[in-house]
Amino acid sequence: MTMSDPQKVTQQRNLTTASGATWLLTSGVTALICLVMLWFMRELEPIGAATTGFVTIIVLYLAMIAVRYGIANTRVRLWMLAVLAIAIAGTFITVASIIILGYES
Repeated sequence: MTMSDPQKVTQQRNLTTASGATWLLTSGVTALICLVMLWFMRELEPIGAATTGFVTIIVLYLAMIAVRYGIANTRVRLWMLAVLAIAIAGTFITVASIIILGYES
């Protein structure tokens, strides 16, 4: 017999029953910080990397809004929001790393 453990990551409220507003809020703040930093990096080599990251983060956040209001299944919606939130951070880390490595060359 297995018992449900409410402390398990997959059983947390933000991945099971929440509305998704928390994901939009925290990802919005994260995206804003990343966009500001990418804006200041736009003239660094390789040219276009920061702009690509800038546009990608905007598209990912718009996808989060579409998922939040377009997917009825709560669990699927919340997991997709979590994946998109991670993708925003991952995009910034990747682009910033490319710019830093390009700057050192």
